[in-house]
Amino acid sequence: MTTLRCGFVIVALLLVGASGAWGQLPANELEGTWKLMKQERVYDDSTADYTDRWGPGFKMLNSTHFAWGRETEDGTRVLAGGGWYEYRPSDNVYVEHIQYHSEPGLAGQTLKFTAKVDGDTWIHIGDLGDYQLREVWKRVDPETVRTPMATRDSTASAGTKRK
Repeated sequence: MTTLRCGFVIVALLLVGASGAWGQLPANELEGTWKLMKQERVYDDSTADYTDRWGPGFKMLNSTHFAWGRETEDGTRVLAGGGWYEYRPSDNVYVEHIQYHSEPGLAGQTLKFTAKVDGDTWIHIGDLGDYQLREVWKRVDPETVRTPMATRDSTASAGTKRK
């Protein structure tokens, strides 16, 4: 009886422990935070560089979802979106299923990209209507973010608004 009870407890613990992991897929090389380095719209007859039309852009991915945002240099407007994604590195495919976006016409759309990760650089290119969107992202080193945040006095800006 004791052996049976012990076996039941072990199986129950394994099931409970495993159920929490079912919500996330295995890690992939896109997980993390990325900074936008270059953004171009490639038309049949020309290429337009959109890199500096907004402030810095960042994209964060876990194993199932993404979120990204860019702010104007003066901080008056934000462009942001997110949703879930698929990544198939063996096929060089990255697909975004946009669930929300600051430009409502993009919510509900699916964007398919040819994607390649080389070290800490991620390049993807996808068709968006009459042009291809070509983006180059660089992985953000967590240590470069942690150090300044750890030394910043978080109470200094409490209750203040951005100018």
